[in-house]
Amino acid sequence: MRRGAGVSTPGRSCPPHYGYSPRAFARPPQIAAETLYVIGGLYGNPYALDAIDAMAATEAVAPMRVFNGDFHWFDAEAALYAEIQQRVLACVALRGNVETELAADDDAAGCGCAYPQSVPDDDVERSNAILARLRGIAQAADGDRCSRRRLGALPMHAVAQVGDARIAIVHGDAWALAGWRFAHDSLHDDARTAQLAGALELGAVDGYACSHTCAPALKAFERGFVINNGAAGMANFAGTTYGVLTRISTRGLPRALQRLRLYGLFDAGCFVDALKIEFDLAAWLARFDAIWPAGSPAAISYRRRIVEGPAFTIDHALGRAPAAVCRPAAA
Repeated sequence: MRRGAGVSTPGRSCPPHYGYSPRAFARPPQIAAETLYVIGGLYGNPYALDAIDAMAATEAVAPMRVFNGDFHWFDAEAALYAEIQQRVLACVALRGNVETELAADDDAAGCGCAYPQSVPDDDVERSNAILARLRGIAQAADGDRCSRRRLGALPMHAVAQVGDARIAIVHGDAWALAGWRFAHDSLHDDARTAQLAGALELGAVDGYACSHTCAPALKAFERGFVINNGAAGMANFAGTTYGVLTRISTRGLPRALQRLRLYGLFDAGCFVDALKIEFDLAAWLARFDAIWPAGSPAAISYRRRIVEGPAFTIDHALGRAPAAVCRPAAA
C-alpha cells in the first residue's frame, strides 16, 4: 500500500465540504453570454493572461471570461500574487482547491487536490509543499485587495446560459470541487457512461466545463458533453508549451483564432472548442525560475512539463488512445 493510501492523507483526501450534487445545477443561470471562455488552471501565469486578452480582442463580441479555479499556484511572490488576484477577480471567478486551501488556516487537506493513487506520493508531497509556501505569500498579502476571505467566498460552481444551451462550470466534476470523474480516463471509460450522462440529466444542463486534472479531455454523450481544458497556464500535450482554454459560443471562431483550434464539437446550438493559449514562454520561464529555482518542489514537479509538455496527446484527450496516467507533472 502507498504511504498516501489513507483516506485522510493531505493532498489525497477530498474534504466533505468540497461535495455537492449534480442536482445543484438545475437552477437559473448566473451568467449569460454569447461567448464564454472557461479558463481553468492558470497557475499564476500572467503571460497566459496576456495571451487570453489578445484572443478576446479578436472576438466580434467580448467573451465572458470565467476562471474556474486554480488561478493561483506558481505565483509565490508578493507582486505576482497580487497581480494574478486582481486581474482574475476583475472577471468571473470560481474557487478551485488551491484558492479554497489558501483561504483556510489548517493544512489537513494539504493542497486539496484529492489525487488518485495513480499519482506518486512524492508528487503529492511536493504539491502540499507548494501550497504551504503559497499560503505564506497569501497570508502576508492579506488585505482589502488580496484578501484570502475573498477567495474563500468565491463560489465552487456556476451555471451559464450560452444561447439556448445551459452550461455547468465546475472546477472538478459534477460531485465535488476536487473530483476526478471528469478526468480523461474516467470520461472515456464505458463503464462510467451511464453515471456521467446521468449527471447531465440531473443537472438539467447541456454540458459541463471543468479543469482540475491537469489533462484536457472532451467527451460527447448521446445528449450533452463534458469538456476539460486541463491547464491554461502550462503545457498540456507532449512536445508543446501552450496552455488550453475552452471556448463555448453561439458564434463560430473568428478567423484570427482558427489556427488555435485543437478540437471541438457543435452541440445544443453552440460551438465548443479547445483553443491553444500561446503565451510568452521565455518570459514565463524566467519568472518561474526566479521563484522556483532548481531543486524546489515546483521545479522538480513541473519545470520539465512547462518546457516539454507531459506524456499526453490529443488522442488521449479524445479517447482515441488507451488512457494515460493522470499526473500533474511531466512523466
